[in-house]
Amino acid sequence: MKNKNINILVTGIGGDIGIGIVKILNELKYHKTLVGCDINEYPANKLDVDLFYVSPRADNRDQYLSFIKLICINHDISLIIPSSEIEIKVLNENKLYFGDKVKVLINHNKIINTFMDKLQTIDFLKKNGINHPKTYDIKEFSNQLNYPFLLKERFSRGSKGVVRIEDNDDFIYYKKKFPNSIIQEIVGDNEHEYTITIFSDGQNIYNIAFQRILGYGSLSKFVRRVSDPKIDDLAIRIANLINLKGSINVQVRKNADGEYLPFEINPRLSSTLAFRHYFGFKDLKWWVDLICYGSCLEITPKYFNGIGVKTVSEVYFDMEEPIDED
Repeated sequence: MKNKNINILVTGIGGDIGIGIVKILNELKYHKTLVGCDINEYPANKLDVDLFYVSPRADNRDQYLSFIKLICINHDISLIIPSSEIEIKVLNENKLYFGDKVKVLINHNKIINTFMDKLQTIDFLKKNGINHPKTYDIKEFSNQLNYPFLLKERFSRGSKGVVRIEDNDDFIYYKKKFPNSIIQEIVGDNEHEYTITIFSDGQNIYNIAFQRILGYGSLSKFVRRVSDPKIDDLAIRIANLINLKGSINVQVRKNADGEYLPFEINPRLSSTLAFRHYFGFKDLKWWVDLICYGSCLEITPKYFNGIGVKTVSEVYFDMEEPIDED
């Protein structure tokens, strides 16, 4: 980076993606001041930022935007890096609100609007002849799939809002509970799920793929680096179709024929951010360089094979020792 004396605001620092962003920025020492915010008063990495603020929820749009703008003014913020879908959506719709001096690390509007909607994502895949799981709007579903199948909330929240439907009783209950959902065929099994990150500077296209196992809720707790020309071809095809200039994440399952079927595309940094950075795929660094300075990419792959395992730990705040009355 040509100039590291910029002030950066990272939102949602307590989430898995926010934790990865803060960790990597501190390693790279790209900033003069790192400001973090989160709706939780005690995110685990609160002490890893220079300044911390408790944030209003982004769905309270006016309050949230005023809060972010005040931080930008008070701390001369040059770059905002949002970590959650709702924050990305709100900031995308209000980019001009912060003026020309503040940049927001997000993809272009069409990528965000298409891939935050799981039904539009499938329509994109279908339109472009990319094989995908059979998927239906819940309002139009009438037993086209046998049980079990997946019910997913239509608008992206990572892996949250996903239910495995085992029988008709399940379906009746969850259809009523989540009326704005999609129904999706289950492809392959949990041992053949992969996460592919694609980065492009507008000319060059790069990808890294991991076989993954979820745990600790919906996090990738185990990843194994994989290389496959079929994955490379899929990544290049998707990046070219959407004129990618930034980073996205594609979730795929491999079927019995060895074909990778995308079932979701996340238009943002993803929870394997720290894993892939360690492997030498530094898409956060490249994206910051690209958006702030118009150039990037020191592609130096570090490992072509390997396994990563996410750990859990504890952090303590505001600790007081007992008073010694003696």
